[in-house]
Amino acid sequence: MRFLPHTIEDQAAAMSAAWPLFARRRFRGDAIIWCGSLKPHSRVYDVEIAYSMDMVIEGPEVRVLSPRLTRLPGNPEGSIPHVYNGDDDPVLCLFDPAREQWSGWRLISETTVPWTIDWLACYEFWLMTGVWEGGGRHPPSTGRRLNVENRT
Repeated sequence: MRFLPHTIEDQAAAMSAAWPLFARRRFRGDAIIWCGSLKPHSRVYDVEIAYSMDMVIEGPEVRVLSPRLTRLPGNPEGSIPHVYNGDDDPVLCLFDPAREQWSGWRLISETTVPWTIDWLACYEFWLMTGVWEGGGRHPPSTGRRLNVENRT
């Protein structure tokens, strides 16, 4: 049993082993950003995963860099469902914080990346049907998550 959460170095090593095509865009003692491409079904998405030791409880932040997420204004589930800060800088909602589905004792390579692939698959289906079939609770559209400062 691990008594301490995985370190940034642990997370980086696990990501390199499981997802070798994800590049580290920035790495410092307490924070890291990976960029890589994922293809759930029909499209390839470039994503960014940001994580710092301050996010051990909140979890990594995942953004789609390209193609830009399409909005469906007037959709009852929101113009982009299952994101935080959807009106400005969407961060994917990959797990329910109230159900403690994420913790720093879990590896990003085993949780966040597969969850992102699942989210993107649900998103593609949502674009076709207007219905989010991914389950879960929708976060508040104005909800804001912590950010890793100076992401670029």
